[in-house]
Amino acid sequence: MYFILSFNYRNSDVALRSKLAKLTLEDFADFKEVMFLSTCNRIEIIFDKKWDINELYDKVFCKVISPQEMVKAEIYEDEAAIEHIFKVAASLDSMVVGETQITGQLKEAFYEAYENHFISQDLTRLIHFSFKCAKKIRNQTNISSEPVSVASIAVKKAKEELNDLSGFSAVVVGVGDTARIVCKNLVKEGVNIILVNRTVENAFSLKEELGDEVNIDVHPLESLPKLINNYRLLFSATASKYPIIKKEHIKKTRFKRLWFDLAIPNDIEEIEFEDIKIIKVDDLKEISEKNLKKRQKELENANDIVKKCVEEYKKYLNAVSIEPTIKFLQDKAHECSKRALKNAIKKHYIPKELEEEVEKVLHNAFKRFLHHPNMTLRKMSDSPEVDLFVSVIKRLFGENDLKMDMNKCEYHLQKGIFK
Repeated sequence: MYFILSFNYRNSDVALRSKLAKLTLEDFADFKEVMFLSTCNRIEIIFDKKWDINELYDKVFCKVISPQEMVKAEIYEDEAAIEHIFKVAASLDSMVVGETQITGQLKEAFYEAYENHFISQDLTRLIHFSFKCAKKIRNQTNISSEPVSVASIAVKKAKEELNDLSGFSAVVVGVGDTARIVCKNLVKEGVNIILVNRTVENAFSLKEELGDEVNIDVHPLESLPKLINNYRLLFSATASKYPIIKKEHIKKTRFKRLWFDLAIPNDIEEIEFEDIKIIKVDDLKEISEKNLKKRQKELENANDIVKKCVEEYKKYLNAVSIEPTIKFLQDKAHECSKRALKNAIKKHYIPKELEEEVEKVLHNAFKRFLHHPNMTLRKMSDSPEVDLFVSVIKRLFGENDLKMDMNKCEYHLQKGIFK
């Protein structure tokens, strides 16, 4: 049913994840339905059905990794794949359990795949339900009561290294989600921010969002080679496919520097300088493991909710599938015609001896009447919107167990469709 390849912080180092991050959805054009989730901690490729690993490697992965690297992927199929993506959406599989950033990243990956026609009915259902599961876990547990992301851990680590960050200045490169969280945490610590970005207008927008609590200076990316040699702290989190901080940019300084490379692929070229300590995403595992121990009880509760959600989802798939809906309409028609025929015979409108012939006529009439609706349902069986129509039909004909809002894809809700 579903098939997922997961390269994550457990099985793949930064170097391998950096190679995989060079892939795009277009590389999987031969394997629809498919989603491609790429974050600093994981690369998830989500399919609607099982594919041959060798075929996937030969057509896609051979472009960026070796066969030996390919076997590092965790593989999830069918029910295990459903459970895995539910855990990913709820941040139960994150390096930092309880962080909420992953849900937004999964939504963005879904939107991209949907708008580029890589997604149809099956993955729409799966991802939508994963968001519902994540919401349940946030509402029913305290797993995210003190949200901690890789970005906030990085700032915490900087504070441990320097004792007190108040009054320091830090260069922050990028304005994406990770850089935003870094900036917000630095503001809380009273750090002055030197914000660097390729598009200066976007950097000014973030500056305005952060407010006036600390000094924030904005610089274009061209200024970066000079800035990295003027300040002790640096946090880089861009979406660049190649390093933006290179050996030739670095000069010796009288002070030691602490740099955080929070990007996948890495923003900082492989360098060795005595006065520079570089901390990468995987170096933050120790703090995240401590965080996990604190959240162990909440994690157990959250995993129980995931298992219940998987069972709910399986029931849901049975409830909205097309063929049972068509049979449901046919059974309803047969039931109504039979009841009407018995009533007509009882009231002597139709002779008893004609019951069998009249029943055939009624059956054929309803069969013709339902032919077009049945054909329409079958034609749209792969459409992401089919669940909405199935639930409408069932509710119109008296099947009230299935709520309509269960079937509205969050994408359509947010885009204003079906409101």
